[in-house]
Amino acid sequence: MELFEQIRREYEFGVGTIAGVSRKLSVHRRMVREALNSAVPPESKAQQRRLRKLGAATAFIDRILIEDRQAPAKQRHTAHRIWERLCAELPDFSGSERSVRGYVHRRRQQLGLTAREVFVPQSYDWGVEAQVDWYEAWATLGGERIKLQVFEMRSMASGGAYRQPIRPAWSLRELHPG
Repeated sequence: MELFEQIRREYEFGVGTIAGVSRKLSVHRRMVREALNSAVPPESKAQQRRLRKLGAATAFIDRILIEDRQAPAKQRHTAHRIWERLCAELPDFSGSERSVRGYVHRRRQQLGLTAREVFVPQSYDWGVEAQVDWYEAWATLGGERIKLQVFEMRSMASGGAYRQPIRPAWSLRELHPG
């Protein structure tokens, strides 16, 4: 985004030519033209790479992942263990552990095997628990700014809050001496 802005500014107020901006900022002339046509850079396209070395092994990996659905969590295959099995059981396999790990990660997401978020609803009995806090606040009273101490209590069951601002005794004496 900043590069496109810099290109547009340089073209308008600086060099003034596409070739000149291209040379000065070390970018291709095509990029200068794109920046002049639109202030927002085009979205980059996600690269789809063909898994040449994993091609024959993908069915084997998918079978392991599907079988792991019934296995307890502690007994499921890790990506490293799947790679070890590929090396041991498929003699012509020459893929890297990193490519296996990436494929396993993507397939687990597609199959819905990734960890799920768990929410435990909290329930409280009415009138049993509350959170209490003290804090300072400034208020304008009678045209003067005064520091107040605020007592706040919030019910855990309903979420309802009670706040009581308290003016400290020392501030009353300052306002009304005598």
